[in-house]
Amino acid sequence: MKKETYKDFVYLKIPKDEYEKLLKVGVEKGTKTKVISIDDLTRYELTYRMDIENKQNSAIEAHKRKKAKKDIQIYQTLENYYTGLFKSELEHINAYKLSKLAKVNFRTAKRFWEDYNLDYWVKEFEKRGSEALREFKIQELAESFVFGR
Repeated sequence: MKKETYKDFVYLKIPKDEYEKLLKVGVEKGTKTKVISIDDLTRYELTYRMDIENKQNSAIEAHKRKKAKKDIQIYQTLENYYTGLFKSELEHINAYKLSKLAKVNFRTAKRFWEDYNLDYWVKEFEKRGSEALREFKIQELAESFVFGR
C-alpha cells in the first residue's frame, strides 16, 4: 500500500471486549463492515486522551517528587553544616563540597545552587545562622517540602 492510502482510514483504540462484540454483530448481519455510533467514537477518543494525560501528569508529578526529595536532602545537609557542633571551624562551602556532603550528584547540587541562589544565601547562613536557614526554607523550599513529605 502507498503511504497516501493510509489517509483514508481512521484508527481507533477500542477495548478488546467491545471489538469482539462488533465482530459478532458483523457476522450475525452477514456483512464485513462494522458500524460504530458517534457516541462510541467520542467515548473511545475521550478515554484515549484521558489515558495519555494521566500518564503525562503522573510523570510530571513523579519528577517533582524526586526533585523535592533531593532538595530536602541538600537542605538538611546545609542545616547540619551550619548548625553543627563545629560551626566555628567552617570552611567556605561550594557546589562541589555540597554534593559530597549531601551525597548527591554534582549536577544536582550545582542546579540546586543556581536555582536557589546559594551565593547570596551562604553569606546569610554565615551571618545569621539558623534564622537565615529558617527563612531560606520558607521562602525557597516551600514547594519541595509539600511534595517531598
